[in-house]
Amino acid sequence: MSKYIIGIDPDSDKHGVAIYEDEKLVSLHSMQLIDFYILLSSLDCLHAPEVHIEDVCANNAAFKKRGVRNPKAGTAINRSVGKCQQSQIEIERVCGHLGVTVVKHKISKQWKDAEHGKGLFEKVTGWKGRSNEDTRSAAYFGYLGVDG
Repeated sequence: MSKYIIGIDPDSDKHGVAIYEDEKLVSLHSMQLIDFYILLSSLDCLHAPEVHIEDVCANNAAFKKRGVRNPKAGTAINRSVGKCQQSQIEIERVCGHLGVTVVKHKISKQWKDAEHGKGLFEKVTGWKGRSNEDTRSAAYFGYLGVDG
């Protein structure tokens, strides 16, 4: 039986999900909450999987983005952050229901950048398949669980 670490980059629609099996990155996904629940409940392992998630809920203040001068645009950004925070809460509820440990990590941009981060991500994980900003971010948080 395998040991699983799952990295999550919560998003308002599809979450970035990275699955490490026995410390090796084996898959990347963009999936909605119901698909995450099905995946998590289907894992057959000796120990319960461990989920490592970007803690977007730690950002609990409205903030200004550089270059955003329009109040409507600022509100839209804050609304988007709130949706991601609610997504994190729902992921944590699913994990709690299934008895899965959740480890929260500070917000990070590691491995997100396509120009520099993608190369580092591939070098560290050995991943050769497709990835995007969200799945690489999820892989980073999963890697923290593998490496930690």
